[in-house]
Amino acid sequence: MEQQHAIPKITDWALLALLVALWGSAYGLNRVAVANLSPIAVTAIRLWVGAGFLGAIVMFNGIKMPPLSNIRAWASMAATGIIGSLLPFFLIAKAQVHVPSAVAAIYLSASPLAVAALAHFLVPNEKITKIRALGVLLGLVGIVILFLPNLMQIENFSSPLWAQAFLIIGAFCYGLALIIVRLTSPSLDPIGISFGFVLCSAIASTPFLFLNQTDEFARNYDIIASWICAVLLGIGPTAIASILYVGAARKIGPVMVSNTSNLVPFFALAVGFLIFHEAIPATAIWALMTILCGVYLLQVRAKT
Repeated sequence: MEQQHAIPKITDWALLALLVALWGSAYGLNRVAVANLSPIAVTAIRLWVGAGFLGAIVMFNGIKMPPLSNIRAWASMAATGIIGSLLPFFLIAKAQVHVPSAVAAIYLSASPLAVAALAHFLVPNEKITKIRALGVLLGLVGIVILFLPNLMQIENFSSPLWAQAFLIIGAFCYGLALIIVRLTSPSLDPIGISFGFVLCSAIASTPFLFLNQTDEFARNYDIIASWICAVLLGIGPTAIASILYVGAARKIGPVMVSNTSNLVPFFALAVGFLIFHEAIPATAIWALMTILCGVYLLQVRAKT
């Protein structure tokens, strides 16, 4: 039997707004963190702090985790953690050494495109109609616009292409993780799932800390500020946000949650401009508008 998604209520919208704020704050926090810490260090600190925070909630509330013998549940949580946390967290942190935080957030607005394409094949009632297909096309056009400054060698925005590609890959990782969460057994507690996949990703990140780090740090922020931001990344955008998005993905569907996340660039643009005084290239604004038009079309459902 196909599962129908609930229509969002006022409380759902409030939680989604909080989720947008948490996700949007991650880019500014990353900017300060990578000024003195390597991207993999920021990722590992973020994940272990998030796992500890969620673990405390699990213990305090007596939430029962699936036994280790439940290979399917732990494999799902491990896949969600590696694909939806470890990989995108590292790729974004690495890219933000070279890309402004506000522009990085715009790239991540491509995640609904991945969600829509994957959900068409994997999630009931999330089929791509002709209108939604047009939305995907517009999103792809927006991504091309994002790459234009480098391709045309415009001087006011010359971040490396590999850094921009990392952000695109991170967006698709987020999209795939939402699908995995949606398909996870509904018998598992959302907080338990969040703790499971964050813990798995934290464990997976640890061996990489022993690799030789050759990043050149900006050092334009105090080392203590970098550590504080890395810890805050673990509490807010990782631990609390993971609980909110697991619950929302199950209740109102991954496409809706992913579409809502496209408000994140607006939040990050405001933070980047007001706090860090980041200059936003005109092409980025045009790209954002194009992607958001595509996302709007992705929300249109066929009449039955």
